[in-house]
Order: sequence, then structure tokens, then C-alpha cells
Amino acid sequence: MYLPHPPCARRLAPLGALFAALSPSVRFFFLPPCPGSMAEAAPADAETEAACDADAEGQEAESTAGSLHISCKDFVRCPPGIVEKWVKEMSPVPLEKFFKMKKAGYAFITVLPEHDEAFRAALQGLTFRKEAVLVQDGKKRKADCAFGRADGEEDGDRSKRARVQLRDFPEGYVPTLKDIVDKEKKRKREVEATVQQKTVPLYSYSYDVQLNMKGTHVKSAVRSFTKKMLERSEQDGLEPPSWTTPEWSLGSAAPVKCGCPLDAPVGTPEEHRTGYRNKCEFTIGYTPDGEIECGAVLRVSADGNQCIESIDDLPHPPERMKALCRAVREHVKASAYTVYDRRRGEDSKGVWRLIMARLSPEGKLMVLLQVANIVENSEQQREFSQNFTEALTGKDAAELGVVSIYLQINDTSTDAARPDASLIHIHGVERLEMPLLGLKYEIGPMSFFQVNSATCALLYQKALDWVRPGSIFFDVCCGVGTIGLSAAKHCSQVFGLELIPEAVESAKQNAALNKIENAHFRAGKAEETLPQLLRELTGEEDVCAIVDPPRPGLHKDVLVALRSCKRLSRLVYVSCNPESLAEDVVKLCLPQEGQDPFVPVRAVAVDMFPHTLHVEMVLLLERASKVPDFAAIGRGMQIEHAKAIVAKEASLSAAKALFPAKADGGATSGDAPTNPPEPGASEE
Repeated sequence: MYLPHPPCARRLAPLGALFAALSPSVRFFFLPPCPGSMAEAAPADAETEAACDADAEGQEAESTAGSLHISCKDFVRCPPGIVEKWVKEMSPVPLEKFFKMKKAGYAFITVLPEHDEAFRAALQGLTFRKEAVLVQDGKKRKADCAFGRADGEEDGDRSKRARVQLRDFPEGYVPTLKDIVDKEKKRKREVEATVQQKTVPLYSYSYDVQLNMKGTHVKSAVRSFTKKMLERSEQDGLEPPSWTTPEWSLGSAAPVKCGCPLDAPVGTPEEHRTGYRNKCEFTIGYTPDGEIECGAVLRVSADGNQCIESIDDLPHPPERMKALCRAVREHVKASAYTVYDRRRGEDSKGVWRLIMARLSPEGKLMVLLQVANIVENSEQQREFSQNFTEALTGKDAAELGVVSIYLQINDTSTDAARPDASLIHIHGVERLEMPLLGLKYEIGPMSFFQVNSATCALLYQKALDWVRPGSIFFDVCCGVGTIGLSAAKHCSQVFGLELIPEAVESAKQNAALNKIENAHFRAGKAEETLPQLLRELTGEEDVCAIVDPPRPGLHKDVLVALRSCKRLSRLVYVSCNPESLAEDVVKLCLPQEGQDPFVPVRAVAVDMFPHTLHVEMVLLLERASKVPDFAAIGRGMQIEHAKAIVAKEASLSAAKALFPAKADGGATSGDAPTNPPEPGASEE
């Protein structure tokens, strides 16, 4: 008897005995899933998982190279020539085209229209090595999908911006973020990239494809921490957590090999996909032609010198900032002071280094100018500041909307100033007002604030939706208090922890500005302040927390404090680096005697930085004791699936007994598939 392929071969492995007991005289052969079933081909190893994800998810938006798409887990890493030879031997009709990537688990086939049905009937369900082959329709690629114009761009518009070199990926292949990173690394060794290729390498892809890439990347991160947990459990001689099992994935509706389900990726609204950055830094230096420029770094030479290019063709800085760069460039050209010489071994000569700009939704600009070799509080500094202020706020620059200017003096060899570098307010207001989720925030030049306000609101709303109302709320790495203050109306108490004292002062001022009285903020290292605050908690209220750490992830002491606090029942992890998040998840979720570990419950990708390789990931974790046993649910689904199959087979057998002529004449749409059994097997 032939059975539809289960959602995963591993998921039905424990049911062998059940099948035998229900129908001992019937031999079962698993066929590949029909399109739209719950089955999903999984890659053979971590390196190929992302490629399989790209294929599975990219089929909705991308093309195939032929009219048919065939896939098999054992195609992975199998040389294309071997697969092509096997397909030709199995196919009763000639192939017009064949294409397969070396490491891919799929191939693209073209046959004549009149041969389509014969090809499908011959190969559907055949076994290649040890795995079944699936034949599906190939979908046409959208004209502007991956290698064409940007969203909404007309043909003539391409001449108005610097063209990004097309990636030489095969037609129909949807690259992953890792593919593009590897490609860019190779490009650096072979040919110099443009500023656009360096800063927005995804700009040549349609936004749907960009979002698909980032969703795939986050799915790979979930698979990564699921796999790491299995490896760590085996290493420590522990029973793997149930959330790492195929039954859990089935019961929780998670993708294959993923320890939790994923929501659809959250993208940037269409009207905010260009000019979306509210903060940018621009370097003052020289172009390859030796002209003064204020823009982006194109390259750094061996001696430390920086080559600068204009930002006019970049899509993510707003037009107001581009105009600011032009104004600064012209002022530097007319200035008596020279550009700072960054070459190693040279005397630290020159003054102009870089500018940082923040832009409010109302179009108001805050500007920080970093210089060297200017004496603080001297006549030189006062005259220099006055001339720079006039250049940005005078009648010829009124359209810039500059309302605040700071001067930072940095005499070190690097543009990354020390935390104690002199910072002098020389014009306008001291803080810039930024709205977010119905609240107002006043931020200074050194404050942390998400650079994409529109998508930041979507990210925070998603995170806050996962926080349990009425609980005590911890905002770890809180910045100027944006997440904590947004959560204040839903929680009994809010505690924000931040390393930078200026940001903590801003958070307190923002709480007062918005008349929020249940929010409290502390400065210091989270690994020191968090355990202390957790020990000070009184009462029996539930505790929830959001962590938004820098790229390296959470400090080990913070992880221990979060895990050890028994009252902390729910944790939302906002990560700008899914790789470091995977390491932290293992430490939070590893089973230990006498503890109630965390369990990943849900994940989502958020595209805060369109056209770049960066993606934010939000993960909800909850104590194991508070999460349903999805493994048991999955096992129940497997049993019901098995019973339904046996019942259907009994019904079909009865029908064939009553109507033998019809059974011999061919299968109806309700009959079981008529593909041949695995080689070497016979149907009983």
C-alpha cells in the first residue's frame, strides 16, 4: 500500500509498530508530498540548510530555470552530473534542459509540453539513493524580482543612480544572505566595489525578495539554536529538551528542524524604504581624484588613509542629510583648516574628521562635528564654531533645518572617540524630540535610538504584544527608555538598565516628559545591576523582561541572572545578530536539575534596514512549565494520521472488491497514487 509522505520521515518513525498492528498484511511505501502538504525537505547539514530555505520560501516570488522542479534530500551535495544521468535513465521522455547547483537539493527540468504528464508519472515518488523524489510545477519569475529594477523604478530611472553589478548567480536561484556575503568577500579580492555595493548590497533585488532572504536567515538561526541544543545535550549526557524533537515541531506548527514556529517577516512600509535613516555618520576626506568630499568611506588604504565617495546615489540617507553633506563639503573647501590626516606614521595634522546627523520626523537636524587639533574654550575654537554654525544655519542654508550643533574634539588616531572626549554644545537646542508609539523622546547626540523610526514602531509593538500584561517589566540595555516607557501602561512597574549614564538621564527625562511614574532607570553594567534588582524584588507579581543587547549578545552573568530568577516567566529577546542569539538561547534553555529552563515559543524577522544585509530577530522564550506539551500534541497528530491512512486503505480495498473492473481500468482522483515501489521492494 502507498501512503502519502508524512510531514517528516522522522516523525512517523515511532509509528512503525502501530502500522504493523493495524494492518499486518499490508506493506507500506511512503510517497513524496503533494504540493501544499505539510511536508518539507530538510537539508543534510547546516551549510546547506540556508540554501534549502531559500528554495522553499523563494518559490513564491522567484522562478525556476525550466518548466518542472524536482527535489530530493539526497540531491544535496550530489554532483549535478550524477543526478542528471539518473534522471535521464528514469525518464521515459527526453530532457530539453537540466540544471542543478552543486550543493542544492533540487534541480530544474524542461520537457516538451506533451511529455510533461509522462515525466511526472515516471519520476514522482521514485527513490534516489534513500530518499523520495518530488516533482512540482516550476513558477515563473517576476520580471523585476531579483535581477531587475528596484520597486517602482522605471527603465529610465536606472541611469539616475549608480548601477549595482548583477550577481552572477544562476537564473532562478534565490541567494541567501550568506551567499551574498560570500560573494562580496570574493569581490573584495578581485575588484573594488562601489559605495552602493558596500552599503546597500541588496538594492538590486525587489523588496519582496529581500524580505524573503531575511526571513530565511532567521529561520536558519532558529534551526541553528535547535541543532546547537541537541549537540550540547549530547555533549553533557542530558536528555534533549522536547522542543528539539520532530514531534514538537509538528505539534507547534514549526518548520522542520525548528524548535519554534515563525511569524511572517515584518517589513518596512513601502513609503519608508528609501531615506529611512534618522541617524547617519559621514566622513570628511578626499575622493579618488583628490577632491574634498563629505560622504561614505569607499576604501581604507594600507597606511590608514580613507578614500571618500559622495552619498548622493545611496537610497537610505534622507535628502536632507545629503544636502547637509554638500553644505559641509563646500564649507570645508573654503575653510582655512585642512582635513585630518589619518595616515599612520604621519604627524596628526588637520582638523576636519566627520559629522553625525540626526533627523526628526518634522525635518529638524541635530549635527555633531568631530574635529582634531582644536583647543577647547580657546579663541580659535570660538571662531571656528561660529563660522561652522553660520555655514549651516545662515540664510543660504535655511532649508537644512539645523536646530542643534555640537562640537566633539578627538585628537586620537581613530575616528572612534573615547567616551570622555570633549563634547561642546555650540548652537540651538540641546536635545531633539523624536515621537514613537504615541510617546515623545528627547535624545542627545550620543543617545541610542533606533535609526528606522517607522519599522522600529512595528518591532516594539510585536515585542510588547508578547509581554504578559500586569507584570513587573525589566528593560535590559534600555537606551533612552523607548521599550520600557512604551510598556509602562501595560505593566505594574518598569525597570530600565543601561550602561551609558547620559542615556539613563535621557530615559528619566523622557519618563517625566510623558508623565510616566512607574518607570525607574539605573546606570551600570547589566551583569551587575540586574542580579541586584532581581534580589530586591518583593511581592508575588509575575516578572517579564525584554533584552536588546549589542551584537556580541548578553554577558554570561546576565544570562545566569535571567535564568536563575524563578519569578521571571517570560523573556523577549531582540537581537541585531541572530548568530549570537543562537548561543544565548542554548545557555538559557539547557536543561539543568532543579531548574525550570526557558523554551523558545515564537520567532520573527524584522527588516529594520532595507537594502542591507542586516536583519533584526525577535524571539519569545517562556518557562518550560508554562508551555503546552507540543510533543504530545504532535504524537497525537501522527497517530490520527496513521489511523486515517489505514481507514482509507480499507475503504479502497472494499471498493476494489466490489468494482474489480474499475480497479483494473485505472485510478480515479480519489485513489492512492500508482507510482512504482522502491527499487528492490514488492507490494504485498
